[in-house]
Amino acid sequence: METALLVILMLLCNFVSTENLSASLAPGGNFNVSWSFGETTPDSEIVFTISAHTEGWVGLGFSPNGAMTGADLIVAWIDSEGTSHLMDMHATGNQLPLVDSSQDVSLVSALEVNGVTSVTFKRKINTCDDEDAVIMTSTTRLIYAFGDTDPTNNVLSPLNYHGATNRGVKSVYLLDTASKIPDESLPDDLQYFDLNVTDYHVPAADTTYHCSFHDPPQLDTKHHILSIEPLITKGNEALVHHMVFYACWGVDKEHLRNNNKTEGICATPEMPEFESSCFNVEYAWAIGGSKFYWPAHTGVPIGGNDSSSPDYYMLQMHYDNPQLLDTWVDSSGLRVTYTSNLREKDAGTIQVGTVDGLIVPPKPENFEYISICHTSCTEQWMPDDGVTVFGYLLHAHLLGAKIKLDWYSKDGCQSEVLAEDNFYDFNYQENRLLPVPKKLLPGETLKVTCTYTDSSRDRFTYGGEPSTDEMCLVFLNYYPKQQISTCGSYTSININQTDPLYQRWGFNTSSNVEDNIELLEEVANWSKEDTLVLQRSYYETDHYSFCTKVSFHINYPNVLVPISPQSYPDPPVSQGNSCLQDTPNSGAKSTASLYLVYSVVGLFSLVYNLS
Repeated sequence: METALLVILMLLCNFVSTENLSASLAPGGNFNVSWSFGETTPDSEIVFTISAHTEGWVGLGFSPNGAMTGADLIVAWIDSEGTSHLMDMHATGNQLPLVDSSQDVSLVSALEVNGVTSVTFKRKINTCDDEDAVIMTSTTRLIYAFGDTDPTNNVLSPLNYHGATNRGVKSVYLLDTASKIPDESLPDDLQYFDLNVTDYHVPAADTTYHCSFHDPPQLDTKHHILSIEPLITKGNEALVHHMVFYACWGVDKEHLRNNNKTEGICATPEMPEFESSCFNVEYAWAIGGSKFYWPAHTGVPIGGNDSSSPDYYMLQMHYDNPQLLDTWVDSSGLRVTYTSNLREKDAGTIQVGTVDGLIVPPKPENFEYISICHTSCTEQWMPDDGVTVFGYLLHAHLLGAKIKLDWYSKDGCQSEVLAEDNFYDFNYQENRLLPVPKKLLPGETLKVTCTYTDSSRDRFTYGGEPSTDEMCLVFLNYYPKQQISTCGSYTSININQTDPLYQRWGFNTSSNVEDNIELLEEVANWSKEDTLVLQRSYYETDHYSFCTKVSFHINYPNVLVPISPQSYPDPPVSQGNSCLQDTPNSGAKSTASLYLVYSVVGLFSLVYNLS
């Protein structure tokens, strides 16, 4: 026994492991799930442990939209004889699920202790079974349910219905490769400061953008920001839609301290004139996001006496108040943790995509909008040896269904998908790390494609700040930090005689953009065919690039270059697995090791204990 323990200890000492990812799915911790994986290749395995306060059956499902229909389900229980049961099932509606013809899950362990049932099982990321879900590099809706008793004669029946309360759904990112870093592994000189509002009475308006200015900590030498976490006032989780942390240059700090306009509604006379000097996005958080850690060799610079140190910070808060309540009081913000132990690389953030020029027709179904960060921009700000992108945040509003970021080489001969979410959830917008960082070189191009779907939206939707308007953005984390803020393109519906809009409705080619938008809204009984025409117009009409380059005190003018979206076709789908439906990054590896997990499981019983 001592020899076996020594072998395990040697394995542990020579193994770098991330903690299991986990989520509490039910109120009060009544149903928890944790998972771990070694690689994100299709044939790799992922291990799940589910635990629930019940001595009956437990069920976990992978749903495309949070509903039963189309969900891949795993149901388990331990009978009165102590025998464990595990079933691979699928749902065709809100009814008793069906047993899969192929059982593609394997039981690792099962325990029932003190009224808690815990089950650990494993499966492949892609089982190549049409009745199973593929674990994807997208948002996954986990659905759960549990019953108070075991199935009679070990056969699941309608009598085992979970009821109205023992069920639910939560969005998670299952293939999270590196964003969970325990604070114990960070330097021991950590300090933090908070950027937050104080008892702000949120207006009774559908959408409010509130900006506040904050003095950075007084640091004589350069430091690095290592992590940022949201501080949301309890009960305001649905109110605070997103927060953007800006660095600002170009104003005397004494002027800031003596100015009585240090907070108010953004971009209004309530704000001081130096609001316009806040260009650089340091970090963006959106609803559903958690604490974010920069990779171990990167950090956001702060402090010191050189020109790269911001004069002050601005926190932009987006409040979403569709019920127009006048009772919201908020003190939310961000906690910024930093260290004097400098890391190898200074990290920056760039906003790719657009809000301007975005038009979505009524009742959209997979309607696409494209924004291109063109070679004319990347040639301006990237150093000769390029930059390395390591993280991203995808952002759209209520109509958003999918978001994808594509990369194209300078000669256009190569392309690949850098990031995508085919099941985007407006209420779950998490900062994510690329499984494999991507080197970008000057002259290369990025394309953001946002897909919008909502059969109940019976009006045109435009780009704008309210959640009922739309956006198409990706915030990219990269190093080394450069003097760049935004990059993208927009289309203004420029009508000519070859444009599909002209051919269908005879629009006046001399009309301005506003006139053409009004003409679109006047089209009676807007149809699916009309939507297809507008979609073709987006694909065939030239876009115009913009590039906001910040030289700390100078905002360089945009460079307007006509771009044809047809020059940037979608990258080819990976051929790594012929049955693959959604391609995780095939080269990615996390620091988890299934070999170690199974070795330990073989020697000890796994107990997933609930307090």
